[in-house]
Amino acid sequence: MHPTIRDDQPGTCPICAMDLIPATAGIGDDDNFSMVMSEAAMRLAEIQVVQATLDYPVVNLWVPGRITADERKLSTISGHFNGRVTELLVNFTGDTVRKDQPLARVYSDDLIIAQRELIEAYKRRDTQPSVYRAARQRLLFWDLREHQIEEIIQRGEPTWEVEILAPASGVVIERNITRGDYFRTGDTLFQIAEFNEVWVMLDVFERDIALLSRGTAFDFTLTSQPGKTFEAVVSWINPVLNTSNRTVQVRASARNPQGLLKPGMLLNSTLQIKGSEPVVLIPSSAVLWTGPRSIVYVHHREDDGSSRFEAREVTLGKRAGDFFVIKEGIEEGERVVFNGAFKIDSEMQLADRFSMMNRHTGVLASLEDDRVELADLRDEVDATFRRDLTTLVEEYLLLKDALVESDFALAQRYAGEMSTVLQSIGMHRNEGEAHVAWMELYGNLNGHIQGMISAPDIDALRGQFRFVSDLLVISVRQFGVEGVVYQQYCPMTFDWEGSYWLSSREQIANPYLPETMLRCGEVIERLE
Repeated sequence: MHPTIRDDQPGTCPICAMDLIPATAGIGDDDNFSMVMSEAAMRLAEIQVVQATLDYPVVNLWVPGRITADERKLSTISGHFNGRVTELLVNFTGDTVRKDQPLARVYSDDLIIAQRELIEAYKRRDTQPSVYRAARQRLLFWDLREHQIEEIIQRGEPTWEVEILAPASGVVIERNITRGDYFRTGDTLFQIAEFNEVWVMLDVFERDIALLSRGTAFDFTLTSQPGKTFEAVVSWINPVLNTSNRTVQVRASARNPQGLLKPGMLLNSTLQIKGSEPVVLIPSSAVLWTGPRSIVYVHHREDDGSSRFEAREVTLGKRAGDFFVIKEGIEEGERVVFNGAFKIDSEMQLADRFSMMNRHTGVLASLEDDRVELADLRDEVDATFRRDLTTLVEEYLLLKDALVESDFALAQRYAGEMSTVLQSIGMHRNEGEAHVAWMELYGNLNGHIQGMISAPDIDALRGQFRFVSDLLVISVRQFGVEGVVYQQYCPMTFDWEGSYWLSSREQIANPYLPETMLRCGEVIERLE
């Protein structure tokens, strides 16, 4: 707990009277950025490494959306003349029809006159070909087919009833006439839609729009079709951002030969988007993330067979499933720690060397520079948002006290109240950089709060509480709250991985280890 206290013999800490723990790793005095471990120590600490790979990232992106009809495949059958419906051959909306199938039979004085003109023009077609072409073209413009016109000519007299034919195969989505109805020129009689291909309309958040471009293929699922995956390809991206909810509308085309995708269905799932070019990927468990900084431990094999682990800051790209995209800091083929990184980092912290929580080495350097790196956004949020955030922190503090008392039921109840407060705050708050920062924090907070609500026992709840605490520390630092809270830290939680929490009181009351080490911890910062 106090890394400045070192001794070559077992004993107790003169500050807190806790037992000194053995230094299991060798950390050279000439290297503040790495540590050496033997093979036996690696096995004991369950350290596992893996190579960074160059591959196409598959990003899981949560996007709300819906299925709509392809507007290019909508057909409207209008009245091209005045008439009356004598027989309706398609009786209900939703009926499936094929191209050139009769939809209705109609009577029309205008159509009878046009047929007579055609018959007379046909008789004089050799001497007046232009009149014949015009009479024929008029009926074609009225959506009569070639074979219907030939039947009129062969018969030599007008037909009293003419069939209205479907211009395309599809589903009747609109029927505005019944038997005996009169209609006028321009009235919409039927509307037919083809659903063998549909549109997938997505509302993509501003922060994610860079992942999509025209031609991007992705997989998606529907709540109505569990376990089944569909494919779509982006065909259009709205050039204008919707400022009310900070989303961009994206349209994609999806084949629908079996008719499972029905207009109106909602997408509420994670899209799988494959990147367009290979990038360096490492397992997400290899990244130690503190908000402003990300640390990865890189493995090097020494000449004597031991292993050296180098702490290295990296620049992260998007998360791709169980992997992170590395923009800077790691090259393809380098070996990184994906299991046991927290144990190595704890050892580095105890030695007061470069680590996740200690950017500059030296006695008690701790978090000083990290506090500077977090953008101060307090002037970019209004008093209403700050009050709402304060309410969220107050519910969190009640939850923390319940964990101090080891009251699982009460802790879950306050987790539910935290969820209610967070939902009332909403994602789309603030403007500019403060808006972007809150959107990122909101999504992560919501996920871990739901994890607390569904936790099967108090240990699992504390595991989620740990991440909620980290996120609220960042929120309080960036946006501020009313009153004073204390950021506190215990290095011994979660098998020496260490964890933080917020408290309304300066006195330590450890919510992670209340039964055995209630007073273990220290105040990192007073936040007001």
